[in-house]
Amino acid sequence: MSDFWKDTQVTAQGDGRFSAQVSNRWGVGDIANGGYMMSIAARAFREALSHPDPLTITGHFVEKAAAGPVELEVDVIREGNTVSTGSLRFMQEGRERIRFTASYGDLDKTAGATWVGDQPPVINRDTCRTSPRFMAIHERVELLFSATTAEWLRGKTIDRPEHELFAFFRDGTEPDVMSLPFFSDCVPPTTFSKYGAVGWVPTLELTVQVRAKPAPGDLTCRFKTRYLINGLMEEDGEIWDSRGKLVALSRQLAKYRGGAL
Repeated sequence: MSDFWKDTQVTAQGDGRFSAQVSNRWGVGDIANGGYMMSIAARAFREALSHPDPLTITGHFVEKAAAGPVELEVDVIREGNTVSTGSLRFMQEGRERIRFTASYGDLDKTAGATWVGDQPPVINRDTCRTSPRFMAIHERVELLFSATTAEWLRGKTIDRPEHELFAFFRDGTEPDVMSLPFFSDCVPPTTFSKYGAVGWVPTLELTVQVRAKPAPGDLTCRFKTRYLINGLMEEDGEIWDSRGKLVALSRQLAKYRGGAL
């Protein structure tokens, strides 16, 4: 079993309740990564709802969560023919740390009009820069940043808060729909590109939309921020699979705690 699958597994306790163990192997310092915890929730939703694949998951991060046991309480809101919707309370020590809501469907049966208005970023792998491994999470996932957006890794900055990169699990685990929430949040904040690698940037809310099951191979990602207002920033993400298919979109609201600009 891969590290990711082992560390996101859930155990049914009955009546919509599940238990899980948050591992310190996916931490940012002593705080568990939000996308990793969303992937734990995604697996509980899969068990509780009548459809297998996340179409959209939103998490509101109420309090910090850390390594250790968690209880997941799922409420089924509605189960339709093509979409099921539920909510989930992510509990530690009797306190709600995160509230998730999700709608699930079956991506193998999803069909309809399709229009894609952009292409994945073109990245020269030979000139990529790898993220330094100074946190536990970096030992599990490899991030290869495009040279055009990686100046922050050399202590320099560019004129836009944006990352373009390849991402993949270091142990060879292939990406799937359960890991896409993790990949949507495992990248350093885009503010690092424009303002330098300083300041804690906690996520307040994260939404991940899954559009397709990813093919095996590396993921190509683009994350960018257009607005930073009164210390609050949005970060939009795109994830493309190895065949050039858009498989996930994300948006998060985060709090920028760097110095005055």
